[in-house]
Amino acid sequence: MSFFYRVFAVFALLLMPSLSIAGAWPQESGRGQVIIKLEPSTADKGFDGDGNTASIGKWDTRNVSVYSDYGLNDRVTVYAKADYQDFKTDSTSYSGLGSVEIGGRVTVAKTDTAILAVGAGVEGLGKGRRSDFDQAISKGTDTEVRAYGGKSFKIAGKDAFLDVQVAKRWREKEADQVRVDATVGIKPDPKWMVMAQVYAGQTDKEAWGRAKWTNAEVSVVRHFGDRQDISVQLGSRHTLAGENVPQVKALSLSIWKRF
Repeated sequence: MSFFYRVFAVFALLLMPSLSIAGAWPQESGRGQVIIKLEPSTADKGFDGDGNTASIGKWDTRNVSVYSDYGLNDRVTVYAKADYQDFKTDSTSYSGLGSVEIGGRVTVAKTDTAILAVGAGVEGLGKGRRSDFDQAISKGTDTEVRAYGGKSFKIAGKDAFLDVQVAKRWREKEADQVRVDATVGIKPDPKWMVMAQVYAGQTDKEAWGRAKWTNAEVSVVRHFGDRQDISVQLGSRHTLAGENVPQVKALSLSIWKRF
C-alpha cells in the first residue's frame, strides 16, 4: 500500500491541480485544468436485489485519478482521465492502471445564466473496476453519450449553481448503464465553495440481476493564490440506496490547478 501513496505523492508534486466548475460549462479557449483525486473507500454491507442490506465481507479500494480538460475554443472542451486502483475483496484483488478515458463536450446553447451541452467519451485500457458494483475485473471498451444542463443563480446574495447530467453508457463486458448526476454548489465566500452531489443510475438487467444505485457526496472547496488558481477539495461519499451494489463509504482529497 505504501507504493500507492508514493504514486499519489509523485502525481501531486508533478501536477499540483486548481478549481473550475467541470460539467456543463466549457473551458475558455486555450485554458484548462488538472485535477488529482485520492479516494479511499470501504464497504462491509451491500444492497441485495430487494434493496435490503446484507454483509458482503471484505471490500476495500484505494483510487488515485488524474483528470484534465482543455478548451479548444469557447464551445468545445476536450478531456482525459486515468486512474490507479488498489482494491481487495474476499474473492479478488488488483493493483494497477484502472482505466483511461477520453472525450469532449460541445456547448449547444448558452445565456448569461444557463447553458446546455452534449458530449461523448470512450473508456478502455487498464483492468480496474469502472463501477463499484462490477462483478469482476473490467475489460473491453465503454462508450458514453451525455447531455449537460447548467444554471447559475443567487442564494441569499451568494453565487450558486445547479448542474444536471444524463448519460447512457454502452459496456462491452458489463451491463449497459443509464446515469443521472446532479450538483448544487454555493460560494458563501470568494475563497470557499460548498457542493452537494447525487449520482444515481441503473444497469440493464443481466442474469445476476439489475444494479441500481443512489450515491450522495458533500464536499468543501478552498481556493488559494492571488488568482485562486489552486484549490483543495475535501469530500465524503455514501451509497444511500440501491440493488445489487455495495454500500460504499468514501472520503476524498482533490487538488485542482487551473492553467
